[in-house]
Amino acid sequence: MALAPGRYEIDGDRLFLNVMDMTTHGFDGSHPEIHEKYADLFYWAEGGEKIGVSAYTGKEPICEAKPENDIAFLESAVDESFLIAKEGDFAVFFPWDAHRPALMLGDAPATSRKCVIKIQMSLFEER
Repeated sequence: MALAPGRYEIDGDRLFLNVMDMTTHGFDGSHPEIHEKYADLFYWAEGGEKIGVSAYTGKEPICEAKPENDIAFLESAVDESFLIAKEGDFAVFFPWDAHRPALMLGDAPATSRKCVIKIQMSLFEER
C-alpha cells in the first residue's frame, strides 16, 4: 500500500514522516538548507535526485529563515559535494549538514517520490 503525500505522525512532533511527490530543478536559483531541531532521514521510493552537501559552520550567510518550519536557506555552500540518489537509496542529514536537495539528475526536470523522516535531535540524547 502506497502512502499519499502528506505528514504521518510516528511520535508527535518528535518523530514524523513527510511523503513528498516533487519535481527536480536546476542548480541556478537553488540554495542549501539547514535545520536546527531535526535530522532528516531521506528515502527515495521512486525516481531520484542530485543533492549538494557541505558542512555547516554557522558562519554562512542566511538568505531566508523560517524558524516555525525549522528551515533556513543559505546564500551558498563552501566545498559542496554532490550525491546521486536513486530509487531505494537513503541518506541522513544532521543540523551540521547543509544540503541542497531536488537537483536534476540530467538535463530536464523529473518527478520523484521522497519520504523524509524528521527526527528531533533531542531523541539522540535520551537514554
